[in-house]
Amino acid sequence: MVSQDKEIFKIENLEEYKKWITEQNWYQTIHLKQGLVTTGKLNTDSRIPWFDKFNFTNKTVLDIGCNSGQYSLYAKKAGARTVTGLDVNENRIYQAKMLALNEDIDVDFHLAGIDRAPEFGKFDIVICIAVVTEVENVLMALRSIRDATNKTAILEMDLARPLIYASSNKEWWKKDQKLSRLGRVAEMHRHKHAGWVIHPSLEMVLEIFGDDFELSFLGKGLRYNKIVLNRK
Repeated sequence: MVSQDKEIFKIENLEEYKKWITEQNWYQTIHLKQGLVTTGKLNTDSRIPWFDKFNFTNKTVLDIGCNSGQYSLYAKKAGARTVTGLDVNENRIYQAKMLALNEDIDVDFHLAGIDRAPEFGKFDIVICIAVVTEVENVLMALRSIRDATNKTAILEMDLARPLIYASSNKEWWKKDQKLSRLGRVAEMHRHKHAGWVIHPSLEMVLEIFGDDFELSFLGKGLRYNKIVLNRK
């Protein structure tokens, strides 16, 4: 982790920019100007053809769990009017701000978790990739996305198969009056970083978003399942 006040600066010399990129530890594989590429742990640019199917022109975009800003930068280059990126990792936000400045792409990055997403307002498009699956409070996470979405939510998350019917325990989620017992289908999985997490069913996701949304299940993505929710 790095301090929030770590200097964000313009690197005028190409070789110095290359050196800075090389010295960083990257998760995302990001193609930059002048043929530069970050050496990510995953081929995260393989999601770009999926994003190409959406119209970002003149849209407001929120990228929850933006990591080093790959999809935020993409959305802005694709014509978005404004783009906001959120992440809980200080070093990733530092990298994202550095890339935005040095790539001359206007994106607003903030150190914030998914629980704070609605504080930033409503957005035409909300991107949330591989975040819901890795937080303990999945109901909060889905509601945060819903409350921040004006038109379209683009998600990649894991789902119940289902194998475990959580509703067999009558006390489970009892206080959550917005979730019907018929929709209480989920799996519990142990995540190596987040501990025990819930994988909801498609029915649960749609019920949390409500009747104002239509859900499209698009199958397997890079890590989890691809889901799009569009406001009717």
